[in-house]
Amino acid sequence: MSREIEEIGEDSKISTIKDAETNDVYVVVGKNDLYVVQWALDHAVSPGFRVCLVHIFPTIKYIPTPVGNLSRSQLSKEQVQVYINEENNRRKSLLVKYIRLCNDAKVPVDTMLVESNSPAKALLDLIPVVNITSLVIGNRPPRSTRLVKKGQDIGEYVQKNAPEFCEVKVVSQVQQPKQSCDLRQPEITRNFLECICFSRKFD
Repeated sequence: MSREIEEIGEDSKISTIKDAETNDVYVVVGKNDLYVVQWALDHAVSPGFRVCLVHIFPTIKYIPTPVGNLSRSQLSKEQVQVYINEENNRRKSLLVKYIRLCNDAKVPVDTMLVESNSPAKALLDLIPVVNITSLVIGNRPPRSTRLVKKGQDIGEYVQKNAPEFCEVKVVSQVQQPKQSCDLRQPEITRNFLECICFSRKFD
């Protein structure tokens, strides 16, 4: 079943998902979350289920240059696009180890990139958009205390404020699973990388 997710910008309103699938387990991943993906594969995924890796990254406001960090408005469109392409490639490389882990477990996997400076708010708003019924996230400190209370991590905040139809599991790191040394190119079930943008709306 195909699924379409529209890009959400600062002037867009959240709409309902088309052809949502309830057998998807959404796993939030950052730089070092192999243990989160492994936990989801061991405890949240049943036969016929699919994993969707969700990676949230901040909005690009400044770009590093030989003379220091410059705002996007100080650079040409071509220079900005070059940096954006580099960042996109870096994110794809980051997801490779998680995709390979799912491939090794014979579990179908998709990926989703979400641009937002407020990960907790972005996740909460994403849940009804994509009709997420199962979400797995690791313990991680907030980037900002504007939304998440002091002493409360993003996972706990999302778990507390998620709608009732979505089960949120917060995973603590116990043991980092060993990373495969297999250098084969991992397979994404449907060869695409979705990107949803949450910009000024959540600043």
